Amino acid sequence: MNIDFNDDYKIAKVLFIDKELERLPNLHRGSIRDLRVVRLYDDNNRTVKTYSQSLEKNCKYGEIADLRKRYQLLKKQLLSDLKVSPTEYKIQLSAAYRLIKEDWDKMKSQSNPKEIKGDLWFENIHMRSRFEVNTAIVLKKLNLEFKYEPEIILNGKKVHPDFVVYLPEFEVCFIIECMGMIGSSGYDWDATNRMKLLMDVGCIPFRDFLVLGGTETFIPTEEWVTNAIVSMVNSIAAECVQSLSRQIVSHAKRSLISELPPEIAERIAHEWG
Repeated sequence: MNIDFNDDYKIAKVLFIDKELERLPNLHRGSIRDLRVVRLYDDNNRTVKTYSQSLEKNCKYGEIADLRKRYQLLKKQLLSDLKVSPTEYKIQLSAAYRLIKEDWDKMKSQSNPKEIKGDLWFENIHMRSRFEVNTAIVLKKLNLEFKYEPEIILNGKKVHPDFVVYLPEFEVCFIIECMGMIGSSGYDWDATNRMKLLMDVGCIPFRDFLVLGGTETFIPTEEWVTNAIVSMVNSIAAECVQSLSRQIVSHAKRSLISELPPEIAERIAHEWG
């Protein structure tokens, strides 16, 4: 299975990592003889303070050092995949998303009061269906942050979507609804109402929410679910990652425009910038 995030998302990830590395204290693991330590460095790479890891109160410094190292390794990997410099781009939303960081911070996972039957679990989360468990597995493999059945108040109404995924690179969220019994008696009515409620409060399909569907005879594969989620993230990234120079036009856009009649190509070039 070779499903990957697009360059726009990788660029956004690098820009996010740079901000995080600037925010985090410059801590790195090391040792003094046989003693494990974490050193704090200043801007000139001189040791400011040393924290012994044998003391429990200092473990938090080790966690920060580990996070910095993970970010640095991930950035190196992302840059090796890119043929452009992320510094030539910025994050700019073309319009507000329905759920943003402030909403995410207020959400609490597993807030749906409706009883969950069965014995299906993802890590320590009790879930309602195998479809949801499989979706959670995919989200974890993709390193995407999510909350399961959080309570959200939209226009005064409480809703508990199956998943809310947070993209810190853009400080926006999107909802995933797993509708695995489409076509079953009574199920379609409930599923339709759930989607209508989201749209009634301004959520846009494939921008603010994603529907993953299945039936009694069609069980989505891991590849199918992965492709749908990656496509969702890629579409958000393609919208939000903007070049600092409007003269930089992607190869895909140039190819599309070149294949259209001149009058239509001119209109698209004007509207898309």
